[in-house]
Amino acid sequence: MTRESILRLPAPLRICAQMLWPTGQHRPHASIVGQEFVTCAPCGGVMTAATRHGDIVRCTEGHKQPAGGAA
Repeated sequence: MTRESILRLPAPLRICAQMLWPTGQHRPHASIVGQEFVTCAPCGGVMTAATRHGDIVRCTEGHKQPAGGAA
């Protein structure tokens, strides 16, 4: 199965398929908000995990910045 075909499946089937054929998404069925790695300027310009909340990303230390880049 391809990543695209797995992601098009209904949620219950997609979750089961992702256990056998991972799609590279972190916690696809358990995440409430999107997650990604960003460069956080307040953290000293280091790459850190962040959650996406619309147009804002929030790093693991709680710093908020625009999703398009560091502020």
